Amino acid sequence: MSQGSGTTGLPAPAQSATKAVMVVLWSSGYIVGALATEHVAALSATFWRFAAAAPLMGLIAVATGARWPRRSELAPVVAVGVLLQAVQFSGVYLSLQDGTPAGLVALLAGSSPLFVAIAGALVLDEHLDRRQWLGSAIGVAGVVLAVAEEIHGSVTVAGFLLAVFGLSGLVSGTLVQRRYGGAVDPRAANTIQLAVAGVVMVPVAVLAQGLAVPHGADAIAPLAWLTVGLSIGAVLLFFSLLRREKGGEATSFLYLVPSVTAIAAVPVLGQSLSAGAVAGLVFALVGVRMVSARRPVAPVRRAVRTLVRLSPGSAG
Repeated sequence: MSQGSGTTGLPAPAQSATKAVMVVLWSSGYIVGALATEHVAALSATFWRFAAAAPLMGLIAVATGARWPRRSELAPVVAVGVLLQAVQFSGVYLSLQDGTPAGLVALLAGSSPLFVAIAGALVLDEHLDRRQWLGSAIGVAGVVLAVAEEIHGSVTVAGFLLAVFGLSGLVSGTLVQRRYGGAVDPRAANTIQLAVAGVVMVPVAVLAQGLAVPHGADAIAPLAWLTVGLSIGAVLLFFSLLRREKGGEATSFLYLVPSVTAIAAVPVLGQSLSAGAVAGLVFALVGVRMVSARRPVAPVRRAVRTLVRLSPGSAG
């Protein structure tokens, strides 16, 4: 059984609250990740994050009675683990290691909902309406404003392709999860995906940066948050959104992440606040609202128009 293209929406307040939490969690990943990589190489930190999260997620799945996927359901589960976890992070970190400006990498990642929406229309027959497409464009504009000052420096072909490789993992992993993820318990799926991603990251980390074991509170504390808050909490919430919304809608919160990350970096990392980050936040908020706001289904709209035409005083 696969996830259909229809949506079963949460009540609007719950939907907004879930995306607000996702913005905070996803943005914290960049802030806390920066703290972690001051003490552990990025790819090594990513491996240890997966290595710690997989057994912990497994314990949670067993303790809460999660249903484990049948053999016929394993292929897409494994694919999501490779794409959404290993490909995305290895592509991003290797691109940064090659010297690609962080702003360009953030621009690609922050624009991913637009790519998800385009691919979803082509592959999953999930179509946004004109208001949502306009909201997506405004969201991308917000991302551009937020990262514009960081897009400087030279870009190699290899570095750019690695960044696109990471973006392809996020987009394709999202689409596979949207298409097939509804049939599998997310607790069991995330356990398998983290284990698979950890295995894939071993040779990548060893060949690129080495596999140093993190030690000391300054390294372990941020890795603990990345493990629990991101690899478990954020992923489960993300899968919940994908069960209920089209891919382009479910990922729209990502438009807000570059601005929120830039603002949060001021007190946490001591970075300066740019006008672009604030303006980008405004644009992204408008874009996310336009993409996510629900409209009455067509029969309801037709009924409302009919009632208006039939109401007293409408003739004439």
